[in-house]
Amino acid sequence: MRLREAQTSDLSPQFLRALRAMLDAAFDDDFGDPDWAHALGGTHAWIEATDGQIVSHGCVVERRIEVGGRALTVGYVEALATAEAWRQQGHGTTVMRRLGELIAARHALGVLSTGAQSFYARLGWVGWRGATWVDAPRGRVRTPEDDDSIMILRTPASPAIDLAGDLLADWRTGDAW
Repeated sequence: MRLREAQTSDLSPQFLRALRAMLDAAFDDDFGDPDWAHALGGTHAWIEATDGQIVSHGCVVERRIEVGGRALTVGYVEALATAEAWRQQGHGTTVMRRLGELIAARHALGVLSTGAQSFYARLGWVGWRGATWVDAPRGRVRTPEDDDSIMILRTPASPAIDLAGDLLADWRTGDAW
């Protein structure tokens, strides 16, 4: 097993096809084209088996998030998944630790959306307690369905943050968060 990382632009079309197939299978075919688009353009970290199979993957993309009225460029985690045959062996944790290091070195804050808060909490992520919003083409739109799924990772560059304040994400197709 080997932990690797690269920018999307440095990944071959063959690798990207294999990655998309792994993500489709890992998310039980609930990983659509918008999810795939969200996972491109950033830094990927993955564990590769000796035969080249992608075991676990996650990536960090830059997003503009407004925290308590202050705009920040954050490291947003996308497409964290482990192939079914390799689950419960620490591979997702290894990938997330590396992504956390990348976020801490490059961003004022880490942000992600999840239904598995306990996994991320043990890695230093904390749940957002305030209201979530998206800066949609026709103005700001409240996203209450996302309130309980957002987590942040403070970094050395993080400003003072009120976890009960408003959190505003930039607009994108597919899931806002």
